[in-house]
Amino acid sequence: MKPAEFDPKKIRCLLKPKNHQKKIRFMLPVPARCRKCGNYMSEGTKFNSRVEQVTEETYLGIEIYRFYFKCTNCSAELTIKTDPTNCGYLLFA
Repeated sequence: MKPAEFDPKKIRCLLKPKNHQKKIRFMLPVPARCRKCGNYMSEGTKFNSRVEQVTEETYLGIEIYRFYFKCTNCSAELTIKTDPTNCGYLLFA
C-alpha cells in the first residue's frame, strides 16, 4: 500500500552511461608491444580496462567487442578488438 503523498513521477531514473562502456578486469589474450614507448606486455598480463560492444559491426550475428587499456610503462591507451572472422584479436595502438 502506497502512502497518500507518494508520487512516482518525482523519483529520478537511474542514469546509464551514454557511451555504454563498462569497467572490467581484463587479461591480455596475446602478447603486445606499445608503439609509443616500446614496452613489451606478455600474454596473461592483467589490466583494469573498459569494454564496449561495437554496434556498427557484427560477423554472422556474433557481437564484436572493443577493449581499452593502458600501457604499464607510459600509460598510452591501447585498444584490442575481437576478430571472430579469424578467431583472434586485432591490436590497435
